[in-house]
Amino acid sequence: MRRLVAIERWLCLAGMAAAGTLLLALVAFSGAAVALRAAGRPFSGAYELSGLAGALIASLALADTQRKRGHVELDMFTRKYRPGARRALGFFNTALGFLVTALLAVQLSARASRLLAAGELSETLRLPYPWLMHACAAALGLFACAYLTDAVYLLTRRDPDTEAFTREGRKGVVTSIRDEVEPPAGADAAPPEREG
Repeated sequence: MRRLVAIERWLCLAGMAAAGTLLLALVAFSGAAVALRAAGRPFSGAYELSGLAGALIASLALADTQRKRGHVELDMFTRKYRPGARRALGFFNTALGFLVTALLAVQLSARASRLLAAGELSETLRLPYPWLMHACAAALGLFACAYLTDAVYLLTRRDPDTEAFTREGRKGVVTSIRDEVEPPAGADAAPPEREG
């Protein structure tokens, strides 16, 4: 389990680093495009490159956000469920998320392969953009792996080493899965009385 988490963590951080680098490049490029337009020499492919880079940035950032549990969650009803029911529902949700995301990655990659075979190019700059679709499909595959790691963790959480796994493997976690299925230590204890 630790090896799976270590590999997932490294890949997710690599994806986030690539997304951050692309975002910085996109900001610099957008600033240069504005300066060129103000100088009377507009760059005609600025909008196209910004859209392509934005799609890749978003897809690369999804996996690390899932790993850190940074997406918005609504638990209006599930917080009242028993821990076993929450664990089962969490496993179902993450397993379903894995299947849907993996299917999307495979379909996107298949579509990109068909477009590459047809010689499809972008409208303005005539770039072979299906390669970017393959990169987005790989990022979705990484997103699916983050879901899979969460599903495996929920399925095997009775392992005595899961506390160390959470501390070491999921550094920077915003909301731990463990908090969803177990109350924090000492949550049931009464608050200490104040000395007067």
